[in-house]
Amino acid sequence: MNIEPEEETRRRFGNKISFMGDFKDRMIVVVLNQVQAQMAEDAGAVAVIPIDGIKQTVVAVEGVQRTTDLSTIKKIMSRVLIPVIGRVRVGHVLEAKAMEAAQVACIDESEYLNPIMSAYNHTYTPYFMFREGPDGANGFAYKMEKRTIPKYPFKIPFICGAADMSEVLQQIYEGASMIRTKCADDEETHDASKTFEIVRKIMGSLDDIINADETRMYQLAGSYNARPALLQMIKEQRRLPVPFFAAGSIYMPIDVAMLMALGCDGVIVSNRVFNILSPETRLENIMAAIKKYKEPEELAKIIERSGGYGPKPK
Repeated sequence: MNIEPEEETRRRFGNKISFMGDFKDRMIVVVLNQVQAQMAEDAGAVAVIPIDGIKQTVVAVEGVQRTTDLSTIKKIMSRVLIPVIGRVRVGHVLEAKAMEAAQVACIDESEYLNPIMSAYNHTYTPYFMFREGPDGANGFAYKMEKRTIPKYPFKIPFICGAADMSEVLQQIYEGASMIRTKCADDEETHDASKTFEIVRKIMGSLDDIINADETRMYQLAGSYNARPALLQMIKEQRRLPVPFFAAGSIYMPIDVAMLMALGCDGVIVSNRVFNILSPETRLENIMAAIKKYKEPEELAKIIERSGGYGPKPK
């Protein structure tokens, strides 16, 4: 249960969102080792996410896809100066606590890994800026998802996946400091078209909220099972209150440019980028696409430097 003063919870959550705000207009890169992490940093990555290079072996032997070994994460942390993000299973509170103790910069609660029921009941009170009265007082029932990690007690921010606006709002309400697109498949086999589909769906819902009148706002709150106060905040800011990144088979610069044009704040680059000839150049081109996606002439140069639209990974 969250028993600390409300003011402290509010302050810490604000600091988490501010920290993740510095990730905007940058790329996060999924890496296997120190060499890849260094390559990503040199290309302009704002952070890296280490993953287990022997994932399939682990699944075959243990029957579970688990978080990356902490020794690998610490080696990468000793090599690069940019933030290192720890990836944990959905609902696995103790994995998240271990990552925090290992001093990662933030945690990705990942559906890529096998989920586990949280050992904690969500009886703590979520972020107070979204409260407007007792649950059910305005005609809506609000239920906390009990399979996710309680995020407010942690000192470091969380990145969480979402496939639609309902999940976006739930994740923010539960304490996520960044939202990324969710992948039903493994990251290495995910189809980028699914990522585009999710981005378009969420951006369309965002437009609905921004343009809604008061009556429509309450209808949307009911359909999303979300607090009207949170939707009102989004309407006033004309954007999500936390950064929104695209993830899932992202490694082509022209795709990155399109995702930025659709409204993403940045991208999480797949580890598949390191299977391409000259991944250093590809990563540099991805960063250029993020920065110059509004300039067609520059995009033409990026495509040319990539050898057309870029070869697929091996």
